[in-house]
Amino acid sequence: MIKAQSDIELGDEAFRYGYYGTAIEHYMAEYNKSHAPAVAFKIGESYRLFNNYSEALRYYRIVAQSAEVLQLPECEYFLAAMYRNNGQADSALLFYQSYLRAARNEVLEARARQEARACQWVLDSVPDTTGYVVRHESKNVNGEYSESGAIMLGDSLLLFSSMQEVSKPGSKDAINSDLVLNQIFQADFSGDSPNKAVLNTWGLNNKEKHTCNVAYDPLHQSIYFTLCSPDDFANIPCDIYVAHYHKGRWQKARRLGGTVNMKGYSSTQPTVGYLPDSTTILYFASNRPGSMGGFDIWYTIIREGRTPSDPVNLGTPVNTIGDEITPFYDNASGTLFFSSDWHLGFGGYDIFRSEGMRDSWQEPVNMGHSINSPANDLYFSVNADLPGSGYLTSNRKGSYFISGNTCCNDIYSWKKERPQRQRRRKVEREEEPVAQKGAVHHLLPIKLYFHNDEPDPKSKLATTSTNYFQTYNRYMFMRGDYKRAHTLANGNVVYDSICDAIDYFFDYDVQYNCERFEQFLNLLLDDLKAGHRISMTVAGYASPIHTGQYNELISKRRIASIVNQVMEYKKGVLTRFMGTGGGSLQIREVAYGSSHAAEGVSDDRGQTNKSVYSVEAAKERRIEILDYQYLEDDSSMISCLNLPTRAMHVGTFFTGEYADFQVTLQHTALSETALDFISVGSPNVSVVGYSKLTPGRELTIYLRMDNRRAEPTVSSFLPITLRVAGEQITQTMFLEYSIEK
Repeated sequence: MIKAQSDIELGDEAFRYGYYGTAIEHYMAEYNKSHAPAVAFKIGESYRLFNNYSEALRYYRIVAQSAEVLQLPECEYFLAAMYRNNGQADSALLFYQSYLRAARNEVLEARARQEARACQWVLDSVPDTTGYVVRHESKNVNGEYSESGAIMLGDSLLLFSSMQEVSKPGSKDAINSDLVLNQIFQADFSGDSPNKAVLNTWGLNNKEKHTCNVAYDPLHQSIYFTLCSPDDFANIPCDIYVAHYHKGRWQKARRLGGTVNMKGYSSTQPTVGYLPDSTTILYFASNRPGSMGGFDIWYTIIREGRTPSDPVNLGTPVNTIGDEITPFYDNASGTLFFSSDWHLGFGGYDIFRSEGMRDSWQEPVNMGHSINSPANDLYFSVNADLPGSGYLTSNRKGSYFISGNTCCNDIYSWKKERPQRQRRRKVEREEEPVAQKGAVHHLLPIKLYFHNDEPDPKSKLATTSTNYFQTYNRYMFMRGDYKRAHTLANGNVVYDSICDAIDYFFDYDVQYNCERFEQFLNLLLDDLKAGHRISMTVAGYASPIHTGQYNELISKRRIASIVNQVMEYKKGVLTRFMGTGGGSLQIREVAYGSSHAAEGVSDDRGQTNKSVYSVEAAKERRIEILDYQYLEDDSSMISCLNLPTRAMHVGTFFTGEYADFQVTLQHTALSETALDFISVGSPNVSVVGYSKLTPGRELTIYLRMDNRRAEPTVSSFLPITLRVAGEQITQTMFLEYSIEK
């Protein structure tokens, strides 16, 4: 005889498959009998994942007020999260801080620290002046289930996805007998409001899979969308499909080729951008290997008749160790809109914007609380034919629901509010504010820290293609590794003291200095725009665990990561100041290696708790921005090299072969001299040789590129870093090239 399953077992099974409403029913049946805090915690978890924040808060509070909370240490974290999603940032901050005092879960600890910062950000936020008006769409579009991903085609047709309940024929499984599937709907307009939505009939919908996330490519008459398996709501794998419009009808959709879709992972939420030659660049969200966190935003280039290129991760500052999803690229403004649960926001997912394209992005900006809410805000889109308007998706309070007032997503429209007219007044003369010269000096010295052998562990190169913010993001997530390395410390008092020192180091040394570096970059740009010529000194240091020679290479790579960050700041705005012909900016490099390490810092590789994971060792792994000079006050530091102020195009190369090429540069050397430092930022390019700096002749650098395993690329940039013998000024220029098959 088969034993009947208990309510707990049935609830656990439903929870495992992501059927949280069913799980709640079974858990409640058990809780009404036992009133056990452990069951209340399961109910809270189910309500949280069902996006019913108020009910989740209620049951987490029951657990938090019981003696059993000590056996459920994560309860305080989730209690804080629910306060945050309910718009109570002050209460959330208190519980995040309480959780952090005893946190032992590395992932939740890192997230709790970030959430606590976000709560403080919310509490410190100034009034929103962004001027957006958000309106809840009518029941012609929104129903009791979830609607999402609305985009406008032209000025009169709205496409979006909606959940619909369907029966699964022949199923006797109590968990899977009823399903809800996303399907694509459309609504045309009468005036400013959409008519009753109807099921789309273009052949996109699949009756056995979720069909959603439509993106339209008007230039190439194509629609991209997502098909996702409905078998497991807790982990839904998705693939991107494309359909083309031909001879008056939509052709049968096909799964996108190449490596865009990856078995075992999701590729979803596509959005269409264009390269300068009108080639499609498709941005999408994926949790594929290589992501910085869970879901990141990636891109692939799609040329007509060719296989899509291998996806590329957007990297920082867009992606984080959290989730970045629902990208939308507005080609008119060159702006990427996306949602993130890590960047500082009001709760849940917030919508952010970042200007840029492809591999160059500005720091993301929160869209403000006229757009965002304490709940989840997703799928921001811009109406191409109706500027200043668009749509977003949210489960904020006021959305229609089947259970709880935040359970389900609805579609909201937004419009940019017209600024009020102000009476004209006569202005004698308007002048732009001038940055105060020398304002940057109060930030110095700035110390930026690295993990052991970062960046590019075991590399024999003196340069890197990594920028500092990339190493910083990885480093901040290693706090738990540093603490675990000391678990054998003598006694709890010693261990707690070490952990406190590690927390202080990450919060007040690593993070604080990174924030000052961002301020430094802003002030540097102000100085250069004001016409000042700047020289800055960057010194690199290392802990003594490696050899002196290798530590010098590490120091140079660390300095190179700072140079890269300067280069990539605000879409490369500072690159035009690099070299003597520009504003100009020159960077003096001093690689000290471990020669300046404090006495007593361990170099014992057998005791990494001391030589790698101690705060003493960590403080030696840094670069320092030491000096900042105005060259009109000290012009003797200008180099004789005249580097181009823009990227130099060196041609098109082909896959599967070596390519030899040369670069010629002007110089103003008055006597014959040579280079004493030259490096390239790619392991596939080597310097074959170079001429001397002879008066009246050009400097020629001979290079070889190994393209035997290279992939085609429309445009890539190669940094070359040089220094003249007898100088400390390091100058960097960029070469631009493309690769074809």
